Order: sequence, then C-alpha cells, then structure tokens
Amino acid sequence: MKTIVPKTSSPFSKILNRLLNLEHSLFPQLKETLRVEELSSKEHKLITILDFAEIEKHITVISITNTPKDREECARAFIAKSVYNLQTTRDLIDRLRIDRTLRLLCGWRYQRDIPSESKFSRIFHELSAMKIAQKSHEQFVSEYLKEKLFFYNASDATKIPLREKVIKIEKEKIKPKKRGRPKKGEVREPIKPKILEQQEKMQTVEEKLTLVSTTCGAGIKQNSKGNREVWIGGKLHISAVDGDIPITAFYSGANVHDSSVALPLMQETSKRVNYLYDVQDAGYDADIIRDFSMKLGHRPLIDINPKNSKELKAKVELIKHEKDTFKYLNMQLDLDKEHYNQRSMVERVNKYLKDDFGCDKIYYQGATKVASVLAFGILSICIHQSLKLVI
Repeated sequence: MKTIVPKTSSPFSKILNRLLNLEHSLFPQLKETLRVEELSSKEHKLITILDFAEIEKHITVISITNTPKDREECARAFIAKSVYNLQTTRDLIDRLRIDRTLRLLCGWRYQRDIPSESKFSRIFHELSAMKIAQKSHEQFVSEYLKEKLFFYNASDATKIPLREKVIKIEKEKIKPKKRGRPKKGEVREPIKPKILEQQEKMQTVEEKLTLVSTTCGAGIKQNSKGNREVWIGGKLHISAVDGDIPITAFYSGANVHDSSVALPLMQETSKRVNYLYDVQDAGYDADIIRDFSMKLGHRPLIDINPKNSKELKAKVELIKHEKDTFKYLNMQLDLDKEHYNQRSMVERVNKYLKDDFGCDKIYYQGATKVASVLAFGILSICIHQSLKLVI
C-alpha cells in the first residue's frame, strides 16, 4: 500500500512538512534536552501549537535601555494555560512550579525565575493591548489556510458570563411623535436607522465594529429547550469553516444582537479564506445579511424566523409539510437541509473553547482582557483543528 503525500503545491503541504520536521528533528532533540524518555500527549500538543503560533514575532519592545523581561515567556505560558485548560493565572503558576518540562518549554529554567502573579497580570495587560493572540491567529490563517477552498462558513455567538456589574447606558429621551400629517413647513426628525442599515453603507470591518458595544451588559437567550437564559457579561461571535476551524472571532457585550456582528464577520472571513456557503441560524434572518453574503460571492443558507408574522408562520408550516411528505415518500426535497446541518461545527468550536481550552470561567475584567483570553483559546483551537486535516 502506497503512502499518499500531498503535492508541494497543496495548501496543506506547509503544515505537513513542518510536522515532519517536528517529528524527526525537534522532538528527539527536546527529549534529549529535557532528559525525558517520552513526551506526554499534552506536552506534544503544546509544543506543536507553540511552534505554529510563533507568538514571539508579534511582541514588540519599545524601550532600548532597561528592556522589559519575561514578555515572550509569559506569552507562551498563556498559550499553555489554554492548552492545559487552566482557569486562573494562579493555577498556571502552581503548575509551572511543579512541572519542570512545562516550565522549560515556556522559557524558565528555575522555579525562582517564574514571575509573580502581579507581574503576570501586568504583562497580560500589555499583551492584551497589543492584541498578540489575535495577530498570531490572523498570521496562521494567512500563511496556512488562505489558499484552501472551504465549503461552509458557520457563524454563531456564545455567551461569556463575567464577574462584572452591568454598565448602564443612559438612553436619550425620545420625544413623543405628533399624530397626523406634519403641518406646512414643519420638519420632523427622521427615524434613526438600525445597526444593520448603518453597517450596510460602511466599507471597512473596523467601521462596522464601531457600532458594536463591548461594555458589560445583560443578555437574554432562548436555549434549545425553549427556556430563557439570562447572564451578565459578553458574547463571542465566531465564524468557523470545515474541520471545526475558527477563522474569525469578535467579542461584544451580552446585550448585542447576533445579527449586529454578521456583516463584519462575513467580510473579515471572506478576506482570510475562500468558501462557498454562509450557514446561519434564525437569529441572522435579515435581507441585508443575505444580500451582503451574495455580494461577497457566497450563497446564504439562513433559517427563517417567523417573528410573529402570520405569513411567515404559514410559509414555515408549508415547508415543514413538504419536507415531511418527501421524507415519507423516501425522496429528497433539496440539499439545503443537508448543507444547513453543517452549522453544528460552530457549536463544536464553542464546546472546545469552554470545555477543553480554559474559557469556561473567566475571572478577568475589562473587554480588552476578556477578548484576549478568548483569543488565546481561539488561536489554540484553530491550530489544533487545522493539524487534524493532515495527520
């Protein structure tokens, strides 16, 4: 039986060549340096993610004299915190003190070299302001996934509970509208357009995101069982492609509607990779989103939200009846249902982020730090899931 190796022009040839280099050169050398017979699965996973992330490239040191220390080591340690599914910095420091291999992989030789918890906090504040994890994630996607054509891009938002207080925003008092037609010469204030309508006229992703609030808010969401869930904190909006690979992620307040981040998500994901279908649930049901998806050259598959409309309810019931009839006759009505079922991959990314990569409980405060914690998790998942395509 012949071993099938991708051609040099294959989009994943770079990943495969680098993995082979790790297996045949780096891992044996590390075993000899660390004086261990075998590396554990966690250590193997961490070394691979650290090698592909190359997070040190994005750390800039401004000071010429009195150069700040431990920046690169702490950046690697925060990736390790995500890979080892550690919830707090204190847990990370305790693990570094007892785990010699992990300590050496991060860059500290002795226990006394490990920074204090307060220094970890200060360095994390600097790394969050520089968006180190976000830049590394974007660089990995650009280098290894940009030339690959994917079928589906599934978008969804997941709740991020935080230990913060809701920031109350004073709303402008709306003057009651006068009844009837305006008098001759009377000028009335126009109705303020919705966020989607404003974003439709904007060109860049940065402009669209200026309308999205990142302050801590209260969110209400209906779960799969029909019960309402209330939480205080934020949301992480994720776009994931085939193979459960997260390509783009934006953080917002919990009170932001999912559809408010749909346009920047699709636009940024289209810049980074090529794909065919935009798959989204009923929360993204809007003509503006469908038109924008087709404008980018994709086919939108968005579930219908009745919105208490009798016409839409009747349409949904008719579609359901047709599907049940064709299923009874053992015939396939169309392939859209099979395509739409691929939306579950973004749900799996949410599961990996919270259950396997240390983002189940976040104790940091402030949108910048919370977004950075989530970005380290997204970076680790992106690399880990991408490697599965060639292993």
